[in-house]
Amino acid sequence: MMKRLALLFALSGMLLVAKADTIALYSSASTTSNNSVAEGIANAGPTVNIDANPAWAGPLAGSSWVSFTNTGNPSDSNFYTVPNGVSVIFSETFNLTGTITSAFLNVLADDTSSVVVNGVQIYKADTNGSYPTCSSTTIGCLTNTEGVFTSSQLLPLLHDGSNTISFTVYQEAGSSYGLDYAGGVTTPEPGSLLLAGAGLLGLLLLKARS
Repeated sequence: MMKRLALLFALSGMLLVAKADTIALYSSASTTSNNSVAEGIANAGPTVNIDANPAWAGPLAGSSWVSFTNTGNPSDSNFYTVPNGVSVIFSETFNLTGTITSAFLNVLADDTSSVVVNGVQIYKADTNGSYPTCSSTTIGCLTNTEGVFTSSQLLPLLHDGSNTISFTVYQEAGSSYGLDYAGGVTTPEPGSLLLAGAGLLGLLLLKARS
């Protein structure tokens, strides 16, 4: 009887350990901060969701185009034209618990943006490129200039505890300005680590009974 209980204990722990928790990252007025006020930029304010320029790609899944004021659609009555040469840092800080198993991040911007993960730059914006609509190369505001970052780039820089991803968004040519990003980080659910221990304990009990 004890051997059967130990076997069930082991199997239940080993089967449930595969559960994982994915933390969503996405640009929005509620999750993204910016330093425009500290930089003394005209019309600076907290991050806001903005109407997209009609020429931009639609917002990434779960996200919104954001800025520090209404800088998206030039047809809006309170549209603000960001002067060329302005750059603003947008950031999201989040907590991770446990071993990080996978991560991804997609980024759009007008005109372009750099990307920094926990103080390490993983993409440097090409501010010397051409800007027919936004950046003609990655990172821009169109589907074909979307920045795509994978686990191989992100995992070495993410860690247990507090993490920050930052985007320095540049205005280089034209009137509209904004940022859009979406991603996710996967870690084991806290309970699954305990279940892993339960599975190992069950296996030890089986060994002891044999």
